[in-house]
Amino acid sequence: MSAGRPENWDFGAVRHRIAPSRGILAKRADDRPVHGYPRWSRFGTRRKGRPLSSTSNILCRESDPRVADLRRKLDEFYSTTSTYESFEAPSLKPDFWGPIAEDVRRHVTSGEACRVLEFGAGRTAFPSFLGDLRSKVRFHAQDVATQNREFLSACADDAFIADLSTISGPYDIIFSTFVWEHITNPRETLGHLFRLLAPGGRLYIACPRYDFPMYLSPSARHHPAGTRFLLGLRLMARRLRVALGGSPDFLIHVDPCVLHRPWFRDADAIHWASLFDLRRALPPGATIESLPVPRSTLKGKVSAALLLIFVRITKGASPPGAGGGV
Repeated sequence: MSAGRPENWDFGAVRHRIAPSRGILAKRADDRPVHGYPRWSRFGTRRKGRPLSSTSNILCRESDPRVADLRRKLDEFYSTTSTYESFEAPSLKPDFWGPIAEDVRRHVTSGEACRVLEFGAGRTAFPSFLGDLRSKVRFHAQDVATQNREFLSACADDAFIADLSTISGPYDIIFSTFVWEHITNPRETLGHLFRLLAPGGRLYIACPRYDFPMYLSPSARHHPAGTRFLLGLRLMARRLRVALGGSPDFLIHVDPCVLHRPWFRDADAIHWASLFDLRRALPPGATIESLPVPRSTLKGKVSAALLLIFVRITKGASPPGAGGGV
């Protein structure tokens, strides 16, 4: 187990699949910079004598104009990479799918129709995980990677290889596993997901949690130690502000490691997800509860409790003509 990662944390097909992919970007095996970003020295200064960037220039909200440029660069990477896990093998997440399957069973046994959407589905194995429930569920899968079109068309009742914003509901259950941390517009996406939910519908999100003091996303590993330390302090201050009643941040890392080095797991986790942000962004009438993640050891249980988000968000009943929003 690598340092700072919860025991048995199966990231599986970690990915960013909410915006379309296009363009070209080749991986550079010699660790040279890409997209014009300079390499960093280990002592906190940029090479060629350029000063270290302020941490305020590394983390921002999704409304910052630099996020659009980041989205373009990530799209280029995803459209050309041949080693990304989500394009290679089916993804199985039984520890996180258990509560979702129970929710499906509740709908089915009560005689209700059950409409399910998985966003950022990749090569999901969720339909086969449902077993005998599969034939009683209308399962839709969304992704933007054309590499997954054939796979999803074979296992879903309807497969959307398109931006999430093009989908209309309603759905009784919407979920994703280890996608949320790869979204460049999380607040906008959260609002759209609520609009897709039927009244009383449920949204499940599983992802890393970057609220614990000095725990940073792997996307920051290329920064020198001094920069990471300052980022940790800045992040703690922002989290405290939100926890005490401030508006949610949904912070985006605009200079991720994936743009500087060959890809490794979560080098592209550019949304530093926070449970505080989710709680503060809920619309009126919505409720959120944290769900336990099965772990066999005390260390695994503590790590999951502190370093993972696994939540069920329930949309309140809306009056006729009212729409949900965030």
